[in-house]
Amino acid sequence: MNAESPVKIVRRFAEALDHEDYALARELLAEECVYRIRGEEHAGPEAIISSYQGNGDEAARSFDSIAYRSAVRPEGAGSATIEFVDEIQHRGLSLTHRCEQRVAINDVGKIVRIDHADLPGERSRLESFRKSCGPGGGPPAGPGSLPE
Repeated sequence: MNAESPVKIVRRFAEALDHEDYALARELLAEECVYRIRGEEHAGPEAIISSYQGNGDEAARSFDSIAYRSAVRPEGAGSATIEFVDEIQHRGLSLTHRCEQRVAINDVGKIVRIDHADLPGERSRLESFRKSCGPGGGPPAGPGSLPE
Protein backbone atom coordinates (compact mmCIF):
# COMPACT_ATOMS: atom_id res chain seq x y z
CA MET A 1 0.00 0.00 0.00
CA ASN A 2 1.16 3.52 -0.78
CA ALA A 3 2.28 5.42 2.34
CA GLU A 4 0.20 8.47 1.37
CA SER A 5 -3.38 8.32 2.67
CA PRO A 6 -6.30 8.23 0.21
CA VAL A 7 -7.50 11.60 1.54
CA LYS A 8 -4.11 13.21 0.82
CA ILE A 9 -4.01 11.73 -2.69
CA VAL A 10 -7.54 12.93 -3.42
CA ARG A 11 -6.72 16.36 -1.96
CA ARG A 12 -3.69 16.61 -4.28
CA PHE A 13 -5.95 15.71 -7.22
CA ALA A 14 -8.61 18.27 -6.23
CA GLU A 15 -6.00 21.00 -5.75
CA ALA A 16 -4.43 20.17 -9.11
CA LEU A 17 -7.82 20.63 -10.77
CA ASP A 18 -8.49 23.82 -8.78
CA HIS A 19 -5.24 25.25 -10.20
CA GLU A 20 -5.79 23.68 -13.63
CA ASP A 21 -2.56 21.72 -13.24
CA TYR A 22 -3.64 18.93 -15.55
CA ALA A 23 -0.19 17.33 -15.71
CA LEU A 24 -0.20 16.73 -11.95
CA ALA A 25 -3.82 15.55 -12.01
CA ARG A 26 -2.93 13.07 -14.77
CA GLU A 27 -0.02 11.65 -12.74
CA LEU A 28 -2.44 10.70 -9.95
CA LEU A 29 -4.67 8.60 -12.24
CA ALA A 30 -4.20 4.86 -12.78
CA GLU A 31 -4.14 3.71 -16.40
CA GLU A 32 -7.40 1.81 -15.78
CA CYS A 33 -9.16 4.81 -14.14
CA VAL A 34 -12.78 5.46 -15.12
CA TYR A 35 -14.66 8.77 -14.71
CA ARG A 36 -18.47 8.52 -14.68
CA ILE A 37 -20.59 11.63 -15.13
CA ARG A 38 -24.26 11.98 -16.08
CA GLY A 39 -24.47 8.66 -17.89
CA GLU A 40 -21.16 9.05 -19.69
CA GLU A 41 -17.96 7.17 -18.99
CA HIS A 42 -14.42 8.36 -19.72
CA ALA A 43 -11.78 5.63 -19.51
CA GLY A 44 -8.06 6.20 -19.05
CA PRO A 45 -6.06 9.22 -17.95
CA GLU A 46 -5.96 10.94 -21.35
CA ALA A 47 -9.74 10.86 -21.85
CA ILE A 48 -10.38 11.92 -18.25
CA ILE A 49 -7.95 14.84 -18.31
CA SER A 50 -9.22 15.87 -21.74
CA SER A 51 -12.73 16.06 -20.27
CA TYR A 52 -11.66 18.20 -17.30
CA GLN A 53 -9.39 20.44 -19.36
CA GLY A 54 -11.87 20.91 -22.19
CA ASN A 55 -14.54 22.06 -19.79
CA GLY A 56 -12.14 24.33 -17.90
CA ASP A 57 -10.99 25.92 -21.17
CA GLU A 58 -14.58 26.43 -22.33
CA ALA A 59 -15.54 28.02 -18.98
CA ALA A 60 -12.55 30.41 -19.18
CA ARG A 61 -13.64 31.51 -22.67
CA SER A 62 -17.31 31.87 -21.72
CA PHE A 63 -17.31 33.64 -18.34
CA ASP A 64 -15.74 36.91 -17.23
CA SER A 65 -14.07 35.03 -14.37
CA ILE A 66 -14.23 31.71 -12.63
CA ALA A 67 -12.36 30.63 -9.51
CA TYR A 68 -12.18 27.06 -8.27
CA ARG A 69 -11.85 25.68 -4.76
CA SER A 70 -12.54 22.33 -3.19
CA ALA A 71 -12.82 20.39 0.04
CA VAL A 72 -12.14 16.68 0.59
CA ARG A 73 -13.75 14.37 3.13
CA PRO A 74 -12.91 10.71 3.83
CA GLU A 75 -15.45 8.06 2.83
CA GLY A 76 -13.92 4.90 4.21
CA ALA A 77 -11.04 2.68 3.21
CA GLY A 78 -9.54 3.75 -0.08
CA SER A 79 -11.96 6.54 -0.98
CA ALA A 80 -12.82 10.18 -0.41
CA THR A 81 -15.29 12.72 -1.77
CA ILE A 82 -14.38 16.06 -3.30
CA GLU A 83 -16.79 18.97 -3.09
CA PHE A 84 -15.93 21.31 -5.97
CA VAL A 85 -16.97 24.95 -5.60
CA ASP A 86 -16.89 27.21 -8.65
CA GLU A 87 -17.23 30.98 -8.12
CA ILE A 88 -18.49 32.34 -11.45
CA GLN A 89 -18.74 36.00 -12.52
CA HIS A 90 -20.28 37.06 -15.82
CA ARG A 91 -21.82 40.33 -16.99
CA GLY A 92 -22.13 41.67 -13.44
CA LEU A 93 -23.82 38.51 -12.14
CA SER A 94 -22.33 35.88 -9.86
CA LEU A 95 -23.03 32.28 -8.95
CA THR A 96 -21.49 29.76 -6.59
CA HIS A 97 -21.87 26.33 -8.17
CA ARG A 98 -21.18 23.06 -6.31
CA CYS A 99 -20.85 19.41 -7.28
CA GLU A 100 -19.24 16.34 -5.74
CA GLN A 101 -17.05 13.55 -6.99
CA ARG A 102 -16.38 10.33 -5.09
CA VAL A 103 -12.87 9.07 -5.77
CA ALA A 104 -11.48 5.56 -5.18
CA ILE A 105 -7.77 4.83 -4.74
CA ASN A 106 -6.01 1.52 -5.45
CA ASP A 107 -3.39 -0.10 -3.22
CA VAL A 108 -0.50 1.67 -4.96
CA GLY A 109 -1.98 5.13 -4.40
CA LYS A 110 -3.47 5.81 -7.82
CA ILE A 111 -7.01 6.97 -8.56
CA VAL A 112 -9.04 4.18 -10.19
CA ARG A 113 -12.59 5.57 -10.19
CA ILE A 114 -14.26 8.99 -10.16
CA ASP A 115 -18.04 9.21 -9.84
CA HIS A 116 -19.59 12.66 -10.41
CA ALA A 117 -22.72 13.69 -8.48
CA ASP A 118 -24.79 16.78 -9.20
CA LEU A 119 -26.08 18.20 -5.93
CA PRO A 120 -29.85 18.84 -5.66
CA GLY A 121 -30.86 22.04 -7.42
CA GLU A 122 -27.36 22.92 -8.67
CA ARG A 123 -27.86 22.17 -12.35
CA SER A 124 -31.11 24.15 -12.49
CA ARG A 125 -29.46 27.09 -10.65
CA LEU A 126 -26.62 27.01 -13.17
CA GLU A 127 -29.01 26.90 -16.12
CA SER A 128 -30.94 29.87 -14.69
CA PHE A 129 -27.69 31.77 -14.25
CA ARG A 130 -26.68 31.07 -17.84
CA LYS A 131 -30.07 32.34 -19.10
CA SER A 132 -29.77 35.46 -16.92
CA CYS A 133 -26.41 36.21 -18.53
CA GLY A 134 -27.99 36.29 -21.99
CA PRO A 135 -26.39 34.97 -25.19
CA GLY A 136 -22.94 33.57 -24.54
CA GLY A 137 -23.87 32.85 -20.92
CA GLY A 138 -21.32 30.09 -20.73
CA PRO A 139 -21.21 26.32 -20.31
CA PRO A 140 -21.73 24.39 -17.11
CA ALA A 141 -19.01 25.41 -14.73
CA GLY A 142 -15.56 24.18 -14.09
CA PRO A 143 -13.26 21.26 -14.53
CA GLY A 144 -15.49 19.18 -12.25
CA SER A 145 -18.41 19.27 -14.72
CA LEU A 146 -18.89 18.49 -18.39
CA PRO A 147 -20.51 20.79 -20.94
CA GLU A 148 -24.01 19.60 -21.73
